[in-house]
Amino acid sequence: MLRYLSAIAALFVLAAAPVWAGDAFVFAAFNQATLARHAPLPAPQGDGSAADGGRVTLDWTSESHFEQAGEEFLLLDGEILRLGLALRRTWAGLQWSAELPLLVTGGGVLDSMIENWHDWFGLPNGGRDQIARDQYRYQYRIGEATVLDLDGSDTALGDLRLGVARCVDDGGCWHALAQLPTGDAERLLGGGTGVSAWYERAYRLGTRWSGALAAGAGAVRGDGPLEDRQKPLLPFGWASLGYAFTPAWQAGAQLYAHGPLYEDSQPDAFTRSGLQVVFGLRYRSGNGVCWQLAVQEDPITKSSPDFVIHMAADW
Repeated sequence: MLRYLSAIAALFVLAAAPVWAGDAFVFAAFNQATLARHAPLPAPQGDGSAADGGRVTLDWTSESHFEQAGEEFLLLDGEILRLGLALRRTWAGLQWSAELPLLVTGGGVLDSMIENWHDWFGLPNGGRDQIARDQYRYQYRIGEATVLDLDGSDTALGDLRLGVARCVDDGGCWHALAQLPTGDAERLLGGGTGVSAWYERAYRLGTRWSGALAAGAGAVRGDGPLEDRQKPLLPFGWASLGYAFTPAWQAGAQLYAHGPLYEDSQPDAFTRSGLQVVFGLRYRSGNGVCWQLAVQEDPITKSSPDFVIHMAADW
């Protein structure tokens, strides 16, 4: 953890470039893994200068991973659509927000396309070709004991998220998030009671490059079949960089990192730190709506989904 925090501190040193008081380039994307759904990992916000309004996000996630480590067997295979609706208001000098996600889980249709995507770019498929296509199955066994066994499909609410932010004139914002367990922990649809706090700072390099840097930590009290292995504390942070081709069009990338979410288990999907890279486009229309379209991959494999399509509209 000390190494992780040192790396985040180094990012803030690099952010000594002039701060941009305008719209910082970020994607509202974070780890969409089923095993991360209980954790209060926040979505990047940018510089916090957005007026009262809202945001709709759609993350289409495909997971496909299996592992045998000692006596432990883990299978993660399915697709999840997360539709999030967030509203924000300014009151008493603070920015208040609330988000309630809808989760749709099932076997999906992306497996064949993702295998072709990975083959096209020379990326590993992570054993996708060894698992049945278009199924929804989550299993965790220790020896002969079955800890988790989920199949079928669901349409249900996830965890409610309430946020507050205090922004200052230099482009930095202090944020806090409370996550309430409105999701079904038994089916890994949420169920984590948690809080997180972080500092996010926008920056600018010249007239066309912009981004944001952030670092923070969260605390969670887990529930469900894996609660005895869920770590109570987790550090996280992100860094983004975008280039404005025109006043309306931007392209860029974002790295989002966090510490391990589980302990006392052998499979890498539990014990590895998470790192997601997001790359794509943003478009700001004439009526002020900011559209996002991006793809998320996992530089650190197994602890994050190997493919996510991220879409968002912010107004």
